Amino acid sequence: MAARNQAELTQKRRRLIAAGAVVVATLLVLYLLGSVLLTLGISVVVAYVLLPVARLLERGMPWRDRREGLSRGIAVSVIFIGILGLTAGMLALVIPPTVEQGQRFAEEFPEFFSSARATVEGWLTRYTEQIPPDIRAQIENGLAGAGGTLSDAAWNVVTQTVAVLSGSFSLMLGLVTAPVLVFYLIKDSSGIRSSLSSPFPRSIRPYLQDALDIADRTVGSYIRGQVILGLVVGAVVTVGLLLMGVPFAYVLGVIAGLTELVPVIGPWIGGAVGVLVTLATEPAMVPWVILLYLGVQIVENVLLVPRIQGDALNLHPVAVILVIVIASNYFGLWGVILGPPVVSLLRDLAVYFVREWNLPPGSGEQGPEVAEHVGENGAGEVSTGDDCPPGE
Repeated sequence: MAARNQAELTQKRRRLIAAGAVVVATLLVLYLLGSVLLTLGISVVVAYVLLPVARLLERGMPWRDRREGLSRGIAVSVIFIGILGLTAGMLALVIPPTVEQGQRFAEEFPEFFSSARATVEGWLTRYTEQIPPDIRAQIENGLAGAGGTLSDAAWNVVTQTVAVLSGSFSLMLGLVTAPVLVFYLIKDSSGIRSSLSSPFPRSIRPYLQDALDIADRTVGSYIRGQVILGLVVGAVVTVGLLLMGVPFAYVLGVIAGLTELVPVIGPWIGGAVGVLVTLATEPAMVPWVILLYLGVQIVENVLLVPRIQGDALNLHPVAVILVIVIASNYFGLWGVILGPPVVSLLRDLAVYFVREWNLPPGSGEQGPEVAEHVGENGAGEVSTGDDCPPGE
């Protein structure tokens, strides 16, 4: 009996090694292709965001059980019509002022630092008269050095991102085909999931399905949550700044939404840019702008993040910051955005494979339909994989 159990354990570990090799090879291919898959990556993100809307529309169709494919097709078509109408409205109302403000913002941005510094110095003059000149000079030099460091870091992110984008000659073609990809990713999501593992031997498919479930929980849910949070934060900041009469409200709202994609430090970067612009243009509104950004973050962290994102990353903030710093040096903006969820994915996959390696056959091994998601302590929650758009 013991010999039989050992033989089954050895066979299981061989299958696990084969599945792990497939996962590693897949991650390596995705890394090597890089910007070539940029369009597919954007399409997958959009599909993740829109898939819950498609499911919600499907529930109201009385023929859903009889004609599932027709129901999904109608739901996706309704979504696309709504997106076209929303895009037309944005082109008429939002895009023109945003483009105009963006051009002015790019031209005047170098002057914001000097204007903001003059404003702050004017406020602090009455308080710094008693500070010795040498200490004052050291403080100014330290601030200048910090500003230079931040500028160099930002420029490094920009150059790395431009290098990634410029390496893809198919970028424009990809952007044109992205809507078609999104349509089929949502419409045929249930078939795509099974097709991802179908080319491989049946014996390792359960492990590959489990890996897909883990990827959905860590990367998929995280990106979907960040996109939704970015849209909400960007819209709220834009409306708030417009009501205050702060210049460049549309541009600052876009910046707040984009920086929301960067975990932990992103909201602070967006808020710092907003305060800087306000210091240079409307100094009297600085306290109110600070309250706006702080209020948005408090509401987001207390109400929105737990409901939309949950604990998708499960990484300590210090670890997230270190990952962002390292990834930005090698991959630019994409490293900043994708670095933390990718590291979280690799950790969860490692925990899963180690646990399966030590788990005897027949004592809780997962099948192809149900995967136990890896959590903080290796425990987790059971998922049927219904939330995976590109691999549902």
